[in-house]
Amino acid sequence: MGRLLALLFKWRSEVLLVFLLAIALGLTVTQSSHQKAVWLSSSNQFLGSLHSFKATTASYFSFKKRNQQLQKDNAALRAALYQAQFEKALVDGSMLLSDSLNPYAVIPAKVIKNSVVRERNYLTLNKGTQQGVYADMGVITDQGVVGIIEQSSANFSTVISLLHEDSSINASIKGSNYFGSLVWNGKRFDRCQLFDIPKTAEIQIGDSIVTGGMSSIFPPGILIGQVSQFAIVENSSFYTIEVSLSNNMANLSQVYTIDNRLKEERLTLEVQSND
Repeated sequence: MGRLLALLFKWRSEVLLVFLLAIALGLTVTQSSHQKAVWLSSSNQFLGSLHSFKATTASYFSFKKRNQQLQKDNAALRAALYQAQFEKALVDGSMLLSDSLNPYAVIPAKVIKNSVVRERNYLTLNKGTQQGVYADMGVITDQGVVGIIEQSSANFSTVISLLHEDSSINASIKGSNYFGSLVWNGKRFDRCQLFDIPKTAEIQIGDSIVTGGMSSIFPPGILIGQVSQFAIVENSSFYTIEVSLSNNMANLSQVYTIDNRLKEERLTLEVQSND
C-alpha cells in the first residue's frame, strides 16, 4: 500500500491531469447532445471493430481446425476408395487373395519445400516415420500423382518428384489395358513423357493418363494427366506421348501419402518367382 501511495505521489501531476481530462470529457458529453452523439457513435464504431476482430480471429482458428478435420476425412475416403478398388480386383481375379483386405493407408501431409527447376527435383513433407510415412510410399493430391517418398526421418520426408530424371511411374491410358513408363525429359515442369505404348493402341488428344495396375506403390486409376500430343518414331512400334500433368507441380501444398500394406508380400513373391 505504501508503494502504491508513493507511486501516486510521484506521478501526482500526471494522475491529476488524467482525472481532470476525464471530468472534462464527461461534462462535455453529458452537457452537449451533439458531443454525446459523436461519443456514442465513436464508441459503437470501436466496439463494432473489436467484435469484428474477435469474430474474425475465432473464425480463423475454427477454419484451421475444420480444415485439418477435412484433410483427415478426405484421407479416410481415399483409403476407402482404394479399398473398394482392391476388393474389386479380388472379385475380378486380377489380384491374389490375402489374409488382409485393408491394404491402403492414406496420410495427409503438407509440402514445406519444393523444386521444379533442377534435373533432379524433390519435395519435403512435414510428416515422417512417427506419423507412418516411409520410403516407397506414393504421394498424390486431389488432382493427381506427385511422386514417391525417397527417405523419411522422424518428422519429415523427401519425395522424388515426377520432375526427376530418375522418376519412372507405371501408367496407362484410362479405360485400356496398355501400360507404359512415365518419365520426365527435363524440359517443362508441366509435361512428362509416356513410352512403351504400342502403336496398336487407340489414342486421342485429351485422353486421360492414369496409374497402371502394374505398380505396387500406387493404386490403379489415379489421374496423372492428359495426352497433349503423340507421335510414332520412324521404324518404331511404340508411341512417344506427351502428357500434360494434372497437378501444377510448381504450386503444391496439401498432399496425401499412400501406403500399400501388401507391397512387401507382393514384391517378395515376385522376387521368389523370378528366382
